[in-house]
Amino acid sequence: MTHPTTGTQLKGFLADPRIVPFLNYALLIFMVMTLGMTGVLALIIATFAEDKAPDWLKTHYEFQKRTFWVGIAPVLVTGLCMTVFARLLPGPVIAAFIVLSLVFVAGRCVMGFNHLLYNRPYPNPKTWVV
Repeated sequence: MTHPTTGTQLKGFLADPRIVPFLNYALLIFMVMTLGMTGVLALIIATFAEDKAPDWLKTHYEFQKRTFWVGIAPVLVTGLCMTVFARLLPGPVIAAFIVLSLVFVAGRCVMGFNHLLYNRPYPNPKTWVV
């Protein structure tokens, strides 16, 4: 038998408007490892969730969309290197592409996650770097 407050705690947790942006940051972090597939999902979610969000959360959605568009180029280059140029490029070069892409996207996501955790809008969502 569950505790009577478990249902209300779950409803309170799901009512938090930060849940969707938190999940989007997680999807964006995995964008490098899935060659952009989770990033596309995060882009779609951010686009549709942005309309109903408070203004301070809209900065996070805008930052997430920019993270996708800025981060998809290195992800696609990484995928291209892993498939087409795998015989031409040595393994360490391909590994460097993967690590640099992951560091770039993950760094942006961690910064956004930090601001979201403390209920702050993202200071400059249109920036190219962190």
